[in-house]
Amino acid sequence: MKYGYYIRTVHTYREIRNLALLAEKYGFDSVHVNDHLIGFDPERKDPYLEAMVLMSAIAAETQRVKIGHIVLANSFRNPALTAKIVSSIDNISNGRALLWIGTGWYEEEYKAYGYPFPSAKQRVDELEESLTIFKKLFTEETTNFEGKFWKLVNCKNFPKPVQKPWPQIVIGAVKNRLTEIACREADGVNLPHEGLDSLKKRIGFIASKLHKHNRNPDEFEISTFNVVTIVNNEEELDKFVNQAIERVKQEGNKLTKEEIMKESFIGYVGGVKEQIKQVEEFGVKKMVISVRGGSSIEDPTELFHDKIM
Repeated sequence: MKYGYYIRTVHTYREIRNLALLAEKYGFDSVHVNDHLIGFDPERKDPYLEAMVLMSAIAAETQRVKIGHIVLANSFRNPALTAKIVSSIDNISNGRALLWIGTGWYEEEYKAYGYPFPSAKQRVDELEESLTIFKKLFTEETTNFEGKFWKLVNCKNFPKPVQKPWPQIVIGAVKNRLTEIACREADGVNLPHEGLDSLKKRIGFIASKLHKHNRNPDEFEISTFNVVTIVNNEEELDKFVNQAIERVKQEGNKLTKEEIMKESFIGYVGGVKEQIKQVEEFGVKKMVISVRGGSSIEDPTELFHDKIM
């Protein structure tokens, strides 16, 4: 199993930088931030640094770890500009950029920043067209393209990415149509947190679509996005489980402690390790995680590195 680390759990640049360097020290494969223009606090005042600028800085601060998002919103940038920025980050980092991208979904920030918010179908259509543009700009000397949404005339993208033919393209997907587009066009798919039973079914669907499009499963990376919570005692366990129960209750669902324990990565080191082993057996090749710990654990990320990785 490979691991990426989600570094937007803190807000200031210094904190994010330090977390990225810690992830690199502990041997994580990649670091990631989300691509949002506003946060999720009630007043929307969380200090969200712009995602591309932020990861350009992290690329210059690090030496080995790959640089990515979880995931970019396709709507926020013309795809030719996205290809230019990713090519630039790949050169800055000497071949460590990732292009992980999705349709975008947070309607409030679209309206706040003056973007139209198309239907889900159109956003998927736009991303599908963007994938063609990305590949052309990463590989062609000159790109001329006329699609439904964008027209490029004598577009040149230099310097090309260091990675050939392009930085890894991964689609953040939930629904079937976008998942199939990823299986046909991308290098991988990133799945949000799901229960283990749902995850197993989703991976079965992915396997069928890879077969349909004559893709080699060994060359396609399935990844997930999860919070891992490690505890040392029953008091800490009950605290985090009860928080999870309240959270899903607010979302209109009702789960028991046993169901939360089964569906979430909350528990002692041995239990979390066993859950990750099960996910890997399903076919997940990489987990992008943030790590929390009970108050008795001084450095949960170090514990994760020492006992689970």
